[in-house]
Amino acid sequence: MAVVHSQHREPGTVTIDRATCTGCGLCAQVCPTEVLRFVSDHVQIHPDSTFQCIACGQCMMACPDGSVTVRGRGVSPNDLVDLPPREQRATTEALAALMTARRSVRHFTARDVAPELLQQVVAMASSAPMGIPPWDVGCVVIDGREKVREVAWDVARGYERLLKMMNPTVLALARPFMRARLHTQMRTFMLPLARTYVDHYRRGDDVIFYGAPAVLVFHHSPYADLADASIACTYAMLAAESLGLGTTMIGGAPPLMQRDRNLCRRLGIPAGNKPTIALILGHPAVTYRRAIARRFADVTQP
Repeated sequence: MAVVHSQHREPGTVTIDRATCTGCGLCAQVCPTEVLRFVSDHVQIHPDSTFQCIACGQCMMACPDGSVTVRGRGVSPNDLVDLPPREQRATTEALAALMTARRSVRHFTARDVAPELLQQVVAMASSAPMGIPPWDVGCVVIDGREKVREVAWDVARGYERLLKMMNPTVLALARPFMRARLHTQMRTFMLPLARTYVDHYRRGDDVIFYGAPAVLVFHHSPYADLADASIACTYAMLAAESLGLGTTMIGGAPPLMQRDRNLCRRLGIPAGNKPTIALILGHPAVTYRRAIARRFADVTQP
């Protein structure tokens, strides 16, 4: 019986060209579901493995002779690309410098973001590790200040409706039916945030997307974890930094977007998918001279 773990319901299929296969066993070594097994100097295919072929493509990518082919779940041999040589990849120092230089940017110049830059950010972000395989995460590109502002106002009006529903009396009555942490979060964070959004909206100020010229909204299917979309957003953030763009992750808008099916439909988000996190992008209006060293709250080694 197939184990469903993707919006692509069909299992993947793997084939091996025995005429070119040298029997090195690398494909079986990297197969995460034991569809490929190396037995007696021979690679066997077990399509009835518990999770079946998830079309991750690990075997096809590792094979030194091009003898393995994977198809299904949105994957085909046409998706294979050559890896850049080691000398063209980011050094540790270059990557550390990029991460150190990244700032949360909420003030942008009047300059628009060129469509080709947005395309490059999305292309680079699509290399993020997003589940198995990464076809359950989507991205909506909102390009242009007018379009961004329209979505911001939709979100603000949604929060306005929420505030009418979740007034202090209703929140107090709901307390016995809510977990203490959720009730505290609603009272001390979500509702004050909603009031801030609405107050600024009524004054004509956008503090949801900060007047950014572009926004990327990441969403995931019911078969993926919200972390998958967040990881993709992180990759987009670093990609944008490498292109000289400023960014900030926005977590306040997607929860409201999830409640607004009409908005999701207008944005082209498939039915059942949940907006998870947004990334505002633009050319920074401020040049930072220094960074603050960051650290984890706690690092232990038991």
